[in-house]
Amino acid sequence: MKVLLNCDLGEGEAEETTTALLELVDLANIACGGHAGDEATMRRVVREALRLGVQAGAHPGWADRENFGRAAMEISAGELTQLLDEQVRALQRVAADEGGRVGHVKLHGALYHLCDERTDLAEACVDWMELELEGLPLVVGAGGLLHAVGEARGVPLLREIFAERGYTAEARLLPRGEAGALIDDPLRVAGRIRDWQTSGYLEVGEGKKWLVEAETVCVHADSPQSVAMARAVRAVIGAA
Repeated sequence: MKVLLNCDLGEGEAEETTTALLELVDLANIACGGHAGDEATMRRVVREALRLGVQAGAHPGWADRENFGRAAMEISAGELTQLLDEQVRALQRVAADEGGRVGHVKLHGALYHLCDERTDLAEACVDWMELELEGLPLVVGAGGLLHAVGEARGVPLLREIFAERGYTAEARLLPRGEAGALIDDPLRVAGRIRDWQTSGYLEVGEGKKWLVEAETVCVHADSPQSVAMARAVRAVIGAA
């Protein structure tokens, strides 16, 4: 099975970093409001993605970039639906202007995690995808609540794992700032993805292994040595 490489982009990284990453990835998750994603940045990243043949996807998020959207903890299902409608539509307009289209959706930061913790939000997200973007895939954390709800409803999914993020022993992402949350060695990152591809098991906390299936691996643009990380993972999973 081909594994796709995805990256969250347009979140303040240098323009040369954006281009270097787009030369390596299959899917670009483009910030489209809230935490980042002003129109000029969206247009620049979409244009570059189209030039390089990379699928442009929407990466909607809460307006609390410094705290990765933690202020979104009290968001309601209705507010999530409105946020998706505003931000994804904004990127769709930009993509259409540039002669392209939005090919997938991936939630950002706190919204991503909240939809794995609250059934009402997971269902609201899946409802919106079904009603507004029928047939387009939603990128979800493999094994999470949003994955389960989307799968039960038959929404197209791309299950993902994270290349350079550490996991707890329970296969949940370690919060940023905790020891081991960020892996900054490209060789180690390449090794763990190679081991996963070979065995099906991903290294998680406390020396444990997680048996997990996924269609895509994520590398973050704001991770240390992000381009080196993406290049290392690309070499392991094969050509774009």
